[in-house]
Amino acid sequence: GPIDSTLRASTIAEPMYGYDPSIGKEVTTGTPGSVTVMAVDNLPCELPRDASEAFGDGLVARVFPALLGDDPENMIGRATICRAGRPTEQYQYLHDWAQQVPLGDRS
Repeated sequence: GPIDSTLRASTIAEPMYGYDPSIGKEVTTGTPGSVTVMAVDNLPCELPRDASEAFGDGLVARVFPALLGDDPENMIGRATICRAGRPTEQYQYLHDWAQQVPLGDRS
C-alpha cells in the first residue's frame, strides 16, 4: 500500500527529499532504504512556465535568425500561408475554402 511520506512541501529549487519509512523522518535523498519524495505544491504552475521558456528558447535559437535573413532551409517561406492577401503556392488548397467563409466568421 501507500507510504505516508510527505513531511513538507518541497520547492522548485529543491524538489526532492528523502524519507526513511523505518524512522518516519526526512533523510538525505538516496539514503539506503529511503524513498525519494517530490512534493512541490505549486508544480502545476511550473509546467506552463517551463513550456513557455522552452518555446521561447526555440524561437530565439531558430526562428529569429530565419526572420532576420539567415534562413537556408526556407523555414519562413514554408511557414508563410498568405502573402499580399493571397495564399502562397503550397497553401493554394485553402483558397476555395477561404472564399466560402463569410468575412466576419473567419476564426
